[in-house]
Amino acid sequence: MRYKWLFFIGWCLSACADSEVPLDTDRLGLHYFPLEVGSYRIYDVVETKYSVLGNTTTQYELKESVADSSLNASNNLQYIIHRSTRTNDTEDWHLDSVWTAQKSTNIAVLTENNVPFVKLSFPIANKVTWDGNALNSLETENYWYDTERPDTTLYDTLYQHLVKVIQNDKGDDFLGFEYKSETFAPNVGMIIKESSIKKYCQLDCKTEKQVDSGRDLAMTLKAYGKE
Repeated sequence: MRYKWLFFIGWCLSACADSEVPLDTDRLGLHYFPLEVGSYRIYDVVETKYSVLGNTTTQYELKESVADSSLNASNNLQYIIHRSTRTNDTEDWHLDSVWTAQKSTNIAVLTENNVPFVKLSFPIANKVTWDGNALNSLETENYWYDTERPDTTLYDTLYQHLVKVIQNDKGDDFLGFEYKSETFAPNVGMIIKESSIKKYCQLDCKTEKQVDSGRDLAMTLKAYGKE
């Protein structure tokens, strides 16, 4: 808890200092988390949910649009993100949820369903570790950077100088499997999200490592731009 308070104080001090001292923000890595009203990203999403009754897989498109900006209760600039979904590109978008995002010269924060997560820590450097839950009441979850990523082509677009954030890599054991990561491109933001959380059957199991509950999620950037 003491660590989280120190982290929060550092976030506030950095936010106040942003307007006073000019910095090379690209060198710090802030351009990996771009925030501009009117910008958007569209992802192809594949989601599988597991239960004892069976598994269901759905595919859809998700659009994240920076709809507006405003000052929050701490007088820091935050951006309003509308998240909309549709089954395919022949349908209209339907608003699913509203998140917020903000960044300072030391962290980038995305608030998902009223829970803030520290998505990036600045400056970006390989193997640097931080607590992704430093600003919420959840248990500590250490994130870390893998900056030694190969160039990646998605839907005929080449992305270079990628940074991968490993959020959870507990791997596989008799209880289950856990892995979460997000990959970011400069001046674009997140281009790939991978998440797999599964709990294995522990009693009267039909097969080894039978999945009783869990969720797989894969998001791949399809398009981005500004409206």
